[in-house]
Amino acid sequence: MKLSVIVPTLNEERVIENTLKELRKRVPRDAEFIVSDGDSSDHTRQIAKKYAKIVWKHIDFPYKKSIAAGRNAGAKAAKGEILLFNDADTMPSKAFVEEALEVFRMQPEVASVGCNIMPLHESCIANVFFKFLNLIVRVAGSLGQPAISGNCVFYRAASFWKAKGFDESMFASEDQDLSRRMAKIGRVVLLPQHTAYTSSRRLKKMGWVGLLLDWGKTTFNYVFGIKTKRYAIVREI
Repeated sequence: MKLSVIVPTLNEERVIENTLKELRKRVPRDAEFIVSDGDSSDHTRQIAKKYAKIVWKHIDFPYKKSIAAGRNAGAKAAKGEILLFNDADTMPSKAFVEEALEVFRMQPEVASVGCNIMPLHESCIANVFFKFLNLIVRVAGSLGQPAISGNCVFYRAASFWKAKGFDESMFASEDQDLSRRMAKIGRVVLLPQHTAYTSSRRLKKMGWVGLLLDWGKTTFNYVFGIKTKRYAIVREI
């Protein structure tokens, strides 16, 4: 099964080269790499083009720099049967990639596969907080309300497009929204024995109070059907 790896970016020159190099060690050798860049003003595209096909789209207001739009742009250029969306500051384990692909091969009804998300090089408090968030995701999935994180997630391409991809008008909770729509098309599987590690730069930028207030607001909006039009956390695209 052909795999397409899609990495959305915006001004990621500090991390993109290492991320692409490490991802190549963790995926099948014939995997397609696509960097979907949101008109970076730094050297992101110049660095990334050594390792991946570059696509980018300048999206006019109000959808400009929506990470959902960036992910969709990458998916439109992809040729793989399986799509892996992976943020520029996030790294899955090779074991997770291998098992996720095996799940798709053996279970044709599966539409999406995700894993735990944990911070890289962070304090015990941060680890506890992220473990709590992962627990919420597991409980939500068991109740038929999957909420797989968009930091690192696999989709079957046919199912992804049947669900019409990410909602580009959403600046937050776009991953939760798609998870629920995917669940109407096929099974959404969480592999809790596997973890992808992500940068804690947003936590360092906003602090605990700012981060919790921001997440609280976006979650409230999502639960009550309100689309977040502005997201305080700096996103990749």
